[in-house]
Amino acid sequence: MLNTGLIAYWIKSPCKHAPLGFGATAKSLNDALNIIRTMGFERYLPNDLKELIVTENVTINDLDDSYVKDHMGPIVVRGMWYPFIRVGPPPWME
Repeated sequence: MLNTGLIAYWIKSPCKHAPLGFGATAKSLNDALNIIRTMGFERYLPNDLKELIVTENVTINDLDDSYVKDHMGPIVVRGMWYPFIRVGPPPWME
C-alpha cells in the first residue's frame, strides 16, 4: 500500500459467531469499520471498539490461516477483502 494512502487492516471480533476476522483496506480504521458495517457485518462489531483486535498494515504473509488466504479478495483495493463479497467499497458509500 506504499504511497496509496490506504492501510490494510485485519480486525478480529470478540463476537462468538463472527468470521475468522475482517480484512479491510481503507483510508483509516474508522473507514475500515464503516466498510465492514455497510457490507452487512455490523452485528459482529461490538459497541466498545476497544474489544476488537486490530492489526494495521497487514500483509498476506502476516495472515496465519490458509483458508483466509485462499478465499480473500484483493488487498490493495479499498474495500473488504475478507470475507470477500465484491471488489471495492459499496457504491452507496461514496
